[in-house]
Amino acid sequence: MTWEKSFYEFSLVAGRQHGLVTAAQAERAGVAPGDLDHLVEAGLIREHDWSVFQLSGAPLSVRRASLHAAWLALRPRDFAWERLSAVHTDAVLSHGSAARFFGLGAVPSAQVSFTAPGDAGLETLRAATVHTASLAPEDVMVSDGIPVTTPHRTIVDLVRDWADPGEVGRVMADALRRDLIDLPALHADLAPLAGRYDLPSDGPRFADLLLGDLPLSALPRRSLRGHALLRHPDRVDAVQRALAGASSDRTGGAGADLAVLARDAEFARRVAAEIVGKAEADGRR
Repeated sequence: MTWEKSFYEFSLVAGRQHGLVTAAQAERAGVAPGDLDHLVEAGLIREHDWSVFQLSGAPLSVRRASLHAAWLALRPRDFAWERLSAVHTDAVLSHGSAARFFGLGAVPSAQVSFTAPGDAGLETLRAATVHTASLAPEDVMVSDGIPVTTPHRTIVDLVRDWADPGEVGRVMADALRRDLIDLPALHADLAPLAGRYDLPSDGPRFADLLLGDLPLSALPRRSLRGHALLRHPDRVDAVQRALAGASSDRTGGAGADLAVLARDAEFARRVAAEIVGKAEADGRR
C-alpha cells in the first residue's frame, strides 16, 4: 500500500472520529506503521500522546482533542462508533475533565479523569485516572462523539472527590447560568452529603451558595424557578394557593386557563415558582 492510499484509509476513520485515529485503529484500517511516520513528516497528521494521531486541520481544539485522544487510547483497537453503542459499560469522561469539557469553572488538573465499571478492560494510560463506579443511564450523555457525565453528575462527583469548594461553586454557578442543571434535583442529591462535605443542607442556604455573585436576572427561567423553590418555598406555596383559589372563582376565558392549574398541581407549582422568581429578580435590579 502506498502512503497516499494509507492517508486515504486514515482519513476515512478520522472523518468519523473528529480527526483522531489511534495507531491500532490505523493498523486495523490497513495503514502500515511506517506510513504513519511518513504522514507525520509530511505534515498531514500530527501525534498526540498515547499513540493517537490527529488529521491536520481537524476542527477540535487542543483541549477537546486531548480529552478525545485519551478516551480513544483507553481501548485503542476499537473504533469510536463501536464503543458508543455501549457507553454504560465503557469509560465516560468525568469529574474535572467533564467540567472542562463543558466549559464549567476552571478545575485545575494535569490528569484526564474517567469513570468506568470495574470490568471495563481498559488500557492503563499515563496522566489518566479511571474512577471505578457504575453510572446510571441518566448520568451519561454523548456530546461531540464522546460519552461524558452530565453536568449534574459531574458536580456530584466533584463534591465526592473533595474538589476545592470555591471551584465547585464556580462550576455550579456556570451550570446554573447556562441552564444545564435542575437546582432542586441537585440539592436533593447533595443534601445527604452536606454534613460530610461541609455543604449547606437547607434549601435557602444551598440556593444562596449556588447563586454566589450571579444576579438573579442572569438566570434562565428554569434556574429562576428552581431558585425560588429552594429559597422561598413559603412564597411559592402562597402563590400556588392563590392560583388555586382564582381558578375556582372563574369560568370561561382566563378561567379555563386557570382551571388547568387546579387540575395539574405540578404545573401550578412551576407557574407559582416562576412568578415568585421573576418578582424577586425584578426587585433586585
